[in-house]
Formats: sequence, C-alpha cells, structure tokens
Amino acid sequence: MRTARRVLGRFVAPAATVLLTTLAAAPTASAAPAATAEVCEDICVDGVRAATHTGYDRVVFDLGAGPLPTVEARQSTSPGYDTPGGEPRTLTTTGSSYLFLSLKGAEPGDFTATNPSLEAFNLPTVKATQYIYSTGNILGFTAAMDFGITLDGPVSRYNVFTLTQPNRVVVDIYR
Repeated sequence: MRTARRVLGRFVAPAATVLLTTLAAAPTASAAPAATAEVCEDICVDGVRAATHTGYDRVVFDLGAGPLPTVEARQSTSPGYDTPGGEPRTLTTTGSSYLFLSLKGAEPGDFTATNPSLEAFNLPTVKATQYIYSTGNILGFTAAMDFGITLDGPVSRYNVFTLTQPNRVVVDIYR
C-alpha cells in the first residue's frame, strides 16, 4: 500500500506542479462586457404575453422600472388606424373586432429586440397583438407605444389596468 502511494506521488506531484505553473502563466481573460441595461426616459415595454381564463382572455404588457404609463384604449370593428403622420394602415391579422391601446409615457425597451411586432395567439377571443408604432419625447409630446389587439368572437367588455411588482399593463377581454 505504501509503495503504491509513493509511486502515485511520484507521478501526481510533478503533473500537479506542471498544471499549476501552466495556469499561473496563462493569460487572464479580459473582463466580459457588462450587459447593457435598457434605457428609457419614462418606462420600457419589455414584452407581451397572453393566456385564457374562465370567461376571459388576458393580455399582459411587461414593463421595466419607472412610472406606470397612462393607457388609452378604444374598441373598433375596423382594423384600420392612422400613423402619427396621418397615413392610414390596417392591422395584419383580421378578426371580428379590434382593441387599440396607447401606452402614454412608455417606450420600446427590450421589446423590439425580443418580441416580434406581430404575436399570434390561439385563444378563444384574442387572436393576435401587433406593435403598431411608437412616438418619442419630441416637441413637448409624451412618448407612447401603440398596439392593436385582434379579437374574434363575442366580446362583452374589456378592462384595462396596471399592476406593480413587477410593473405591467393588463387587459382582460370578457367573452
């Protein structure tokens, strides 16, 4: 047993010394660049998700840190909307009705990098959300992000509200 330890020691000790010397002499890796934090003057919109519940579908807009946006919503039977420049456009996904949201005081954060501008959902009422456009803080106007939600089937009403920890805008659409 002692002989085996001595033999093992003769091989392991020099190998360990070579390994430690190599590691000590190896160039150190430069520090990895820090992840860039999103920067928005007001609050950033980071994503959108949706799910169905008994009697309603829920769409959630995930937000970053900052003051919650003011939300303006309007329901329409037409998919048409006007851009800030006055150009008429229509939502890509067709449905029986549409809900247009304007998140005043919100800007695109990681949203445009991580989410498609058109997100399809196979829910009883919510068929898709579409990022329409955003306006910046220009000439005294408040930044805003506008979205369209394509609906299909009967909609009795909708409810829009904000929640914190984490910050988000929630839209419940009742069947």
